[in-house]
Amino acid sequence: MKITTVIGIITSALFLAGCHTLTHPVSTSNVSAKPYTESAALTIYEAHPLKGSEKVSVHAYSYTRGSDHCSRTIALNFSSSLAYTQTMIALRNRAMVTGANALSITNWREHSGITTLTGHFFDCHSKKGL
Repeated sequence: MKITTVIGIITSALFLAGCHTLTHPVSTSNVSAKPYTESAALTIYEAHPLKGSEKVSVHAYSYTRGSDHCSRTIALNFSSSLAYTQTMIALRNRAMVTGANALSITNWREHSGITTLTGHFFDCHSKKGL
């Protein structure tokens, strides 16, 4: 064999070996298909509205999700031991801080004085039809 053929075979073998990637199996037991972000628990005894949070409106999720004028900025699992009105103030504050101007709520649950829900924050350039 010619030296160029041997070098070509060795180069090809190294190239093919370099293309092979080792992947570790991914455990899917704790993986969620939903793009939610978990937040750390904060102990809040009272919520006061932030300036501008009154502009965050609450709408049905089916309307905001289906609107051509709205894009979801974040979906956040939320847990609160506050009363309903205080929980809504805290949600509107959180939505405003993330840059959202519309809020939708799903998975609302109340158990043993704790309210859990998923807040979907949307940035809507028009709220017509919501």
